[in-house]
Amino acid sequence: MWRVLRFEVLGPVRVTGDAGEVTLPPKPRTLLAVLLAARGRPVTVERLLTELWPDGAPSTANATLQMHVSALRKAVGDRMRTAPGGYQLDLTGVGFDATEFEQGGPLVLWRGNAYEGVTAGPSVAADAARLHELRLATRLRWAERELEEGRHVTAAVQLAGWSAEQPAGEGLARLLMLALYRSGRAGDALGAFTRTTRALKELGARPGGELDALAEAVRRQDPILDRPVPGLPAQRNRFIGRRAELDRLLDLIGTSRLVSVVGPGGAGKTRISLEVAREAAADYDSVHIVELAEHRDGPLGARLAAATGIREEPGVPVLETVIGQLSGRVLLILDNCEHVRDAAAELAHALLAGCPGLRLVATSREQLGLPGEVIFTLGGLATPGPGASDPHSDAVRLFADRVAAARGGAGLTPAEQAVAAELCRRLDGLPLAIELAAARLRALAVTEIMSRLDRRLDLLTGNSPVARHQTMRAAIDWGYDLLDLPQQRLLRLLGVFAGGFDLTVVAEVYGDDPLDPLTQLVDRSMVEWRDGRYRLIETIRAYARERLDATERVRAYDRLVDFLERRLAVPPPTDGPQHAAWLSGIAADHDTIVAAIDWSLRDGDPERGLAVASGMWWYWWVAGRMIEGREWLGRALDAAPAAPPGLRGRALRAAAALARNSGDLAQARKLGEQCLTTFREAGDRTGELAALNNLLITAQAQEDYPASLEFGQAAIAAAEEASDARMLAAASNNTAGTLRCMGRLDEAEPLFTRALAGFRELGDRRGEAAALTNLSTTDRRRGRLAPARSAMLEALAIYTELSITEGQLDAVEGLAQLDILDGDAAGGLRLLAVAERERAALGAPSFTPDEVSDKESAEANARSGLGTGEVAAIYREANALTLSEVVAALLG
Repeated sequence: MWRVLRFEVLGPVRVTGDAGEVTLPPKPRTLLAVLLAARGRPVTVERLLTELWPDGAPSTANATLQMHVSALRKAVGDRMRTAPGGYQLDLTGVGFDATEFEQGGPLVLWRGNAYEGVTAGPSVAADAARLHELRLATRLRWAERELEEGRHVTAAVQLAGWSAEQPAGEGLARLLMLALYRSGRAGDALGAFTRTTRALKELGARPGGELDALAEAVRRQDPILDRPVPGLPAQRNRFIGRRAELDRLLDLIGTSRLVSVVGPGGAGKTRISLEVAREAAADYDSVHIVELAEHRDGPLGARLAAATGIREEPGVPVLETVIGQLSGRVLLILDNCEHVRDAAAELAHALLAGCPGLRLVATSREQLGLPGEVIFTLGGLATPGPGASDPHSDAVRLFADRVAAARGGAGLTPAEQAVAAELCRRLDGLPLAIELAAARLRALAVTEIMSRLDRRLDLLTGNSPVARHQTMRAAIDWGYDLLDLPQQRLLRLLGVFAGGFDLTVVAEVYGDDPLDPLTQLVDRSMVEWRDGRYRLIETIRAYARERLDATERVRAYDRLVDFLERRLAVPPPTDGPQHAAWLSGIAADHDTIVAAIDWSLRDGDPERGLAVASGMWWYWWVAGRMIEGREWLGRALDAAPAAPPGLRGRALRAAAALARNSGDLAQARKLGEQCLTTFREAGDRTGELAALNNLLITAQAQEDYPASLEFGQAAIAAAEEASDARMLAAASNNTAGTLRCMGRLDEAEPLFTRALAGFRELGDRRGEAAALTNLSTTDRRRGRLAPARSAMLEALAIYTELSITEGQLDAVEGLAQLDILDGDAAGGLRLLAVAERERAALGAPSFTPDEVSDKESAEANARSGLGTGEVAAIYREANALTLSEVVAALLG
């Protein structure tokens, strides 16, 4: 006889005894199910017959019932009892999973569906349905509790399984959608809604209004869906982007007791700290925020006590009371500490010492300066790169969301995307600035906002209840007023820099050692330090410029222009690494340099602006910014008609070179002749020599070979007379080019060789590369392909070392022609296609007549040996290659 230990119906019906599960045939198992559904109450024979044979009992049913009763009694012993008119099951003192679950037992009691595997009548079906509803209610309560406590991921995993069992269950679907959404899976939440809708449709039903409303809220990412956290304010609108920053902050507060979120006004320090607190809340016993922005006088303990809900005790210092009661794992945010930095640091120090379970996040424009403090610097949101209009970047997403709110749901149009991306870049991705700009779209077009950015501090206004967030000027005022006088003065002066800057130039503009105040401005988030350079975000730069008085402005620009004049008066180095470093340095300071030129031409000394512009021409040429350089030189020449001849001649020569390299040969000739006249009238022999060399190249490009030779021979004679080795090498190289264009290779080759030797003796790498390229072309014309390739590869290596793109393109085109002559038509055409694309992007077309003719012939020969489909494929391949990849492969 089995000693019965337990009855189970929450899954397959079974009886377990001391030796394991009791085996029961189907009908005795069904009889057991009916008696268990009665919960120990008697069940009449008539009822048993109906339950066991719901489709109608056979004539032998009574006898068969007795047999089943006997079989069940053998299994359960005297628990099976005869009752008046029927039978009952004694459940006293035995385990029964249904009763345990009804009395609050766990969901793990369930092993499947209630009464699974039993086919019985209405009483079993009714009890199964009741137990099913009870299980569903228990599941829903469990899930709601998990969501309330912030365990969204755990809830989502469990709810997904339950929803798969019951796909039409709207209650489960609602909680699953909420759990997925709060886990950052809005798309999966809408997928769950779709599956439930489909399941209901199969049953001839549709989702209720609550589920529809939830799906719509998920689509618009309504902040009301976010889990409310006791101690934190509800969100006004949804939080956009910054996923990487959030994850980093979550990691930091998990490993560090004090994290300070530091950044400029409007960067969103408070918002990201609150968002981190919401995501981390489930890991803490309590979360509190102490808002310090409005605190002016007195100790911070009372404000802390109010924020944590701790009552003061008579005769006990309030901070001591708070520390005594602030127990367990606590996350505390001290928000806006900058104006009470010392007091906030003292408070943080005391709390960390007295509350071992405390994690503290401080937001400030300046770190607290405590041991063990981890600094998290917060800048603007990610913006699209220059010229890009990525709608998925955080800054553009925020702008689009706030625009939709301002326009009553109508977001950015496709035509506005590119302007919106540029606007976000110009605002440095600052969330406050973006939100204020978006609010303006109720009455202004995006393009109109862009056109008014030069008055951004007046444009970026709103009606936030927080005074310092009502305008960008107020947000910056808040930090500016906390600076001491030297820091304020330096910040104002930094407004003259249009881009990044280094300590050397700051010292020139400041007139003293700026290290201490500059470091303090960095610490207070008014100046950025990034990649070894300082910079102001554009909005703070506009503020700084606005604060400059007239006298300060003149003095600051005067000192800046003086520094740039001295810097650009020194010719660019000819050594490869030094030349590349020079280019990099000028590129980094380019925006500030052109701002200084502009100021000089408008408000300062135009002649000094002309001097700075003249010194920039080589950068504009190498960087492929010929049009920009021509415009600045043209403005400067017009603004300084009475400039000294030496300065004016240098500017004319620079303008002529840029005109020639951009393809405007007529203007280049005109400017070159003006340059020559200017130097001759001044008796400047060095300038005259340079002008002759310039003109010989331009006349050569115009195919005016007699004039070009005349200029060249005059330049060579003048260089020899002056013993100017550099100009002699240059004039020899360029005159030889004219002879080569005329087909006079025997005369050209010795001059190219002389030029190469001269450049090498001088260490002039750029000149050396130019001479090598010319000698390679001469060798190719004479059929000497091996030395031609060797010289052209050497030239390519030098141009690459110097970072001169146009020179690289000359060499790539020369090597392409050699490949075609060697029988590699496809390879040569591919190189020509890459060079053609890069020349167009650089704005530097070929202008040497014989080189243009050679290149065109080579391309025609290559195409003639290839089919139309092959040519198209080659151009597709070329499109996928960058110039740097091509150069690396050639130099391999």
